[in-house]
Amino acid sequence: MSTDRDVTRIVRSWLEEGRTALPDRVLDTVLDQLPATRQRRAWWPARRFGEMNTAARFLSAVAAVAAVAIIGALALPRAGGGPGASPTPVPTPSPSPVAVPLGNLAAGTTYFWDDPCCVGGKRISFTMSATGWFTFDPIFLGKGTRNPDRFDLYISPHLVANVYTGGCRWLGTALDPPVGPTVDDLATALLAQAGPGSSPPIAVTVGGHPGKKVELSIPQDVDVTKCDSDGSFAIFGRWLGAGQSYGAAPWTYGNGQHNTVYIIDVDGTRQVIDSMYLPGTSTADRAELDQIVASIRFESRPASPSPSP
Repeated sequence: MSTDRDVTRIVRSWLEEGRTALPDRVLDTVLDQLPATRQRRAWWPARRFGEMNTAARFLSAVAAVAAVAIIGALALPRAGGGPGASPTPVPTPSPSPVAVPLGNLAAGTTYFWDDPCCVGGKRISFTMSATGWFTFDPIFLGKGTRNPDRFDLYISPHLVANVYTGGCRWLGTALDPPVGPTVDDLATALLAQAGPGSSPPIAVTVGGHPGKKVELSIPQDVDVTKCDSDGSFAIFGRWLGAGQSYGAAPWTYGNGQHNTVYIIDVDGTRQVIDSMYLPGTSTADRAELDQIVASIRFESRPASPSPSP
């Protein structure tokens, strides 16, 4: 009948206006089955409706095909789906960070620090930016650009208990009372230690946490080999580590050493990340140092497995 062909044309045109048109075989099957399919008995009294006229059958056909189209649309892929469309890629899980080992570090690998001497409430993960970095102690990562057996630039975490005022002659110069517990307390004390003309602290964000960055340099006319010693080697003393009653940090590697000290508030715990480079360090190597800092994340420690019964 021409009416059936018109129904087919109208319904097919309606479906093809959308992004989820049914395949021809599905549409044709639905249209073929409609005249032979008995209508489900309605719950209302049968006396209210007699036999369906042509217009009613047309509306019924449209409604039935529309229902199939909706079901099909829910089952088909969303925008970008359909024949020939590429499947949505499944993200590849990032490999879990590994503890910093002794020796050489692999570029592109994500490591973590979690030593209670120097790491606070959350462990610190970071990604190694390039080759040539190594460790003598897992807390200190460095690169020997001119001296292969020592660091010419390095990065390390710290927890700071107090600040020295004496610099090269640091013994007996710890602040009394000790420096306060906040980021600003430590930044202010280090700026005072650096002396007049030093750059003021700069607001930074590391691993999503706010803090301050302080730039510190050992004066070029200071012979660091003659500075006070912690019993092992000479140090230009800047602070006392948390839990320690003696000694100074950070380590001193040479005259004119420059330290960039990041002081971060990690959910109420003050965490220090110290980075260092010696005069003559290339711009490229210093950029690697900055990339490591940029990759830092503060993570909750994995839960310990429950003991077997």
